[in-house]
Amino acid sequence: MSKLTDELIEQWMKAEDHFEMRGDGVKSGLYLSYRRGDGAAPAWLFRFRERGEQHKLRIGRYPDLLTADARALVSSYRKMIESGESVIAAIGNRRVGETGKELAKTFSALLREASLHGAKRMTVTIEFEGGESWAS
Repeated sequence: MSKLTDELIEQWMKAEDHFEMRGDGVKSGLYLSYRRGDGAAPAWLFRFRERGEQHKLRIGRYPDLLTADARALVSSYRKMIESGESVIAAIGNRRVGETGKELAKTFSALLREASLHGAKRMTVTIEFEGGESWAS
């Protein structure tokens, strides 16, 4: 499998050559998707395994995120995984404004963690300002 280049991607866009996923070399985890329903821009995807589960994460759109930048981002995510850190939690951390590692755990990461510890059911209670609450 050959590496993706900005020139190649521009050719596909010009020819409107749509596709589901094309990889960036062997075992990099970086893929490009250019589907008709995605609008005018291809999307970068990162496929990876974390805690035994396969994940596919959309990391940006081309040309907002050029090929070299997408590779660098995926490389940083790979280093996180190799050092035992959670990519999912790190992304959640960015989304909540880096207010602490506990807040970094996304809902899906909490569900996965509970499942790994044998949980069969999980109850979530959300309390709103004004005293109302919702549980599921």
